[in-house]
Amino acid sequence: MLQWTKPQVLPIGLDIGRDSVKMLQFVVQDGVLFLHWAAKRALDHQEPAAAGEPGELISPQAMAAIGELLRGGHFRGRSVVAALPRQIVQVKNLRLPQMPQSELASVVQFEAQNLFSFEREQGHVEFLAAGEVRQGSELRQEVIVLGARGADVDRFVEALHNAALVVDSLDAEPCALYRTVARFVRRRDDEQEVHVLIDLGMQRTQVLIGKGREISFFKSIDTGGARFNEAVSQKVGITLEEARALRRRLGVAAGDAGHDPVRQAVFDATRSIMEDLAKEISLCLRYYSVTFRGQRPNKVRLIGGEAYDPQLLTILSTALNVPVEAGRLLYSVDCRAVKGMDRKSPSAEWALAAGLALKRATGSFAPLDGTPRTAPRVPGAEVVDLNAAMAPGGAPAAPTGSAVAAAQGEHFAALRRAAAEEPAHA
Repeated sequence: MLQWTKPQVLPIGLDIGRDSVKMLQFVVQDGVLFLHWAAKRALDHQEPAAAGEPGELISPQAMAAIGELLRGGHFRGRSVVAALPRQIVQVKNLRLPQMPQSELASVVQFEAQNLFSFEREQGHVEFLAAGEVRQGSELRQEVIVLGARGADVDRFVEALHNAALVVDSLDAEPCALYRTVARFVRRRDDEQEVHVLIDLGMQRTQVLIGKGREISFFKSIDTGGARFNEAVSQKVGITLEEARALRRRLGVAAGDAGHDPVRQAVFDATRSIMEDLAKEISLCLRYYSVTFRGQRPNKVRLIGGEAYDPQLLTILSTALNVPVEAGRLLYSVDCRAVKGMDRKSPSAEWALAAGLALKRATGSFAPLDGTPRTAPRVPGAEVVDLNAAMAPGGAPAAPTGSAVAAAQGEHFAALRRAAAEEPAHA
């Protein structure tokens, strides 16, 4: 007789972007990852509420969108995993002498005292061990250090709490994005494969490069969809919202710029910006190959809301000399329960939400195999390794489960303690 296990409902992955709010939730049962529900609400930036007040981490319009999505009745529970806003996360790189893993945390903790714009006691500091690099004749260890002021983390958690959400965990965007490929590394050979993710957002582009389950490099470039829209708006003489809608419509409909004057105008307006972005990304790939002596990637995956632009795909493929494709983040997921979601179709815009939603997932998912590889933690260390958050078997236990039924004051206090203790946020 078949034995069916009880489904494990994972927390909702919450992606609060500049142009939309996305929420996605998985369920795990009998070794299979199912998409339970996914929904998004667009944000209208012509409305004053979209931008919010200076220093505000979640705008009123985004708060309203979160409430609408929750009231839709399809998500199970209000527990979420959210990424810390980019504007409060500082990123630095260190090159340290080779040392045992058990000593690395304390050394990074010491070095972090002079890295950030806040005192170490006033913030949270985490790191990624990126790998070995050669500096002159010496072999050193590259470390990516992330820091956030404690007061900013508290404000963000409080805003989520005011949106009637239960914060299961906080995460850093690069870790969540890379988890979408690291979670499904299957065979031993896969651990040597170089993964390149290019997250194309509205405001900026993030380049992530790693091998197997580990991030080695990431960089933020201040070019995104907003610049493309501005260029089209000026060239064609239309509003920014009209330019955005036009670019999306042309991206869906096949056509030849040589026989379509509108398509040609859009192509001419954005070509130089896209070529400059391609050069920046090419420099990132060159830096990785020289610094880490890594093998050449077999392909580059585009993720984010701007990943479907066919012109950008063509320009990047030519500049990088590597096949470029829109990411299919849900390929190993059973999506039959959600109409309109196809695991074989590109799902690049859901990358961050999916990576956040996967954080509490453990084990492997059919038809995947392979043994998870975790990074050891140093007992009592204040600085912890974010690689543990990306390893399939390394997800820690939820820190705030007992706070769900507590009073609001106690609940918020528990969330603040969890933010200080959580090993996978920055």
